[in-house]
Amino acid sequence: MRINGFVVHGAVTAAVFTSGIGAAVVGAGGGSVTLAGPRVLRLIQNAPAALSSFPALDMSMKFTVHANGHSGTVTEAAHLSSDGKTGTFAVRMPGGGNALSGLGVNNTVYMRASPQAAAMFGKPWVGFSFTPGSSASSTQAPTGSDAMSYLQLMPGATGEVQQFGHDKISGVRTTHYRVDVDLLKAEQRMPAELQHASAGQLEQLGLKTLPIDVWLDAQNRIRQEKFSFHAQDVSMDCVVLISGSAKPARVTPPPAASVHFVSTAAELFQDATQP
Repeated sequence: MRINGFVVHGAVTAAVFTSGIGAAVVGAGGGSVTLAGPRVLRLIQNAPAALSSFPALDMSMKFTVHANGHSGTVTEAAHLSSDGKTGTFAVRMPGGGNALSGLGVNNTVYMRASPQAAAMFGKPWVGFSFTPGSSASSTQAPTGSDAMSYLQLMPGATGEVQQFGHDKISGVRTTHYRVDVDLLKAEQRMPAELQHASAGQLEQLGLKTLPIDVWLDAQNRIRQEKFSFHAQDVSMDCVVLISGSAKPARVTPPPAASVHFVSTAAELFQDATQP
């Protein structure tokens, strides 16, 4: 897990990137297509900045992975500062059950330890502090900032923009566009703390660009993103919803004495979920 990042879809999705099989990507949506001009491309590239005036963001993500005749859906919701460094999140894994909640401050994620882990460590919290750019902070289970990471892809938008008409997203009228995102360009334009060379790893799988559907409101703020991966018998569909919030994301980390710190994101998630 991590607070900031670029490619975080959970352990199931990580297998797609590490399996060594080639990846093809298709966009989502349909309908009549017209081409929008360079002005719209600039609006999409600047979509994250259009949200920066809000004290915080409410974001949710849903992704469904299909593999080997099975499918699973992970959902998460988060309330984050507009820079994605502070906030709270809740994740619901496939199979139902209670949502797993946590919080993050800068480069540390905290989750409640499971009863077994709390008894073992004598501490009610599990924490993971990561160094941006390290392999330990990538391709792990989701946190609310994953949605922030997808939002940060927009500066990498390139080429022609297709327009598909208008839709209402959470009751707000929006315009639906589709654009290719240059993954390396996107990462290079991210804040330094978000960069960790994931684009290079994806390029080794033959994935240099990603078609993404985006919905902008009348103030040119992004309200929804949608995209799909397909890799042989594995596929993933992802939808991200975004809205500005006037409620600041204030988070107080638990006392250090109450936290068992682990060295990997996998351990964090395991210690929060084991029976």
